[in-house]
Amino acid sequence: SFRLFGRERLRKFRLVCFVCAAFSLIAAAVTAFVVLKGKDQGTNPMALSKGSDNEKNADNAGEEEEIPLPMIGQSNDVPLDFSGEGTNEAEGEGGEPEGEAGGSTKQYEVLDMVGHDKTSFTQGLSYGSDGFLYETTGLNGKSKIRRINPTTFEVELSRDISSQYFGEGSTFYTDKDGNDRIIHITWKSQTGFIYDPTTLEQLSLFTYTTTTPKNQGWGITYDDNNQEFIVSDGSQYLYFWDRDTLAEKRRITVTRSDGTEQDELNELEMIDGLVCCNIWYSDEIICVNPQTGISEKEI
Repeated sequence: SFRLFGRERLRKFRLVCFVCAAFSLIAAAVTAFVVLKGKDQGTNPMALSKGSDNEKNADNAGEEEEIPLPMIGQSNDVPLDFSGEGTNEAEGEGGEPEGEAGGSTKQYEVLDMVGHDKTSFTQGLSYGSDGFLYETTGLNGKSKIRRINPTTFEVELSRDISSQYFGEGSTFYTDKDGNDRIIHITWKSQTGFIYDPTTLEQLSLFTYTTTTPKNQGWGITYDDNNQEFIVSDGSQYLYFWDRDTLAEKRRITVTRSDGTEQDELNELEMIDGLVCCNIWYSDEIICVNPQTGISEKEI
């Protein structure tokens, strides 16, 4: 389900979109992990199952067990706070967060929950400056791009992606001519698309590379201040692409506060100057410095 965290400020709403997409992926992974034993090529891929070959497998979404949603308002979580001030459940008596030195651990508060199409394997979710939510979904033959009303959460427009592509992350941005656009990447095809958000018409197609030999695409977000895209591929690297040319400008290695490298970087969101990354097969989100790659905040 989508989880709506409030609309007071665009920053918090975008964080909500990110957390929703991340937790939707985690829920799909748990279902696949229980049902699937290794790679099953006889079924449609529906959730990432990362063994030694980083394969994505799927369970039948239509046979997924119904899980009741909690009632709205039932939450004891601590509000998310990126200011470094306020309370923190992880803090000890001295006021310092427990755990690894150098980073801080934050929680979040669920304010609302709404229904979501459980047949949609959410891969990308972003909040456009035009006021709409944009979702891209995965699976070969089932991948879509959708525009969603953020008030009613009704799907207002949906377009299918060619069955040869397994859709992955996407993000809303404004191009050099001031036009609103959506960029969308795919899992193993090394192919991406640019869409008009008004019509969801595909405007262009491009190719890319990430970490050889797989050259996969997982998550993508946009840094408006530096006019660049930030891309993940499941490795320990984040890739920075020029907005206009889509050429790779640089890449960084992501490390936790204890200095260990962190791979399985998945869904991404740019928040308050940090790149927040969902860790696949984990309930953690780490927010890293885009220059150093070091995790500075963790959820």
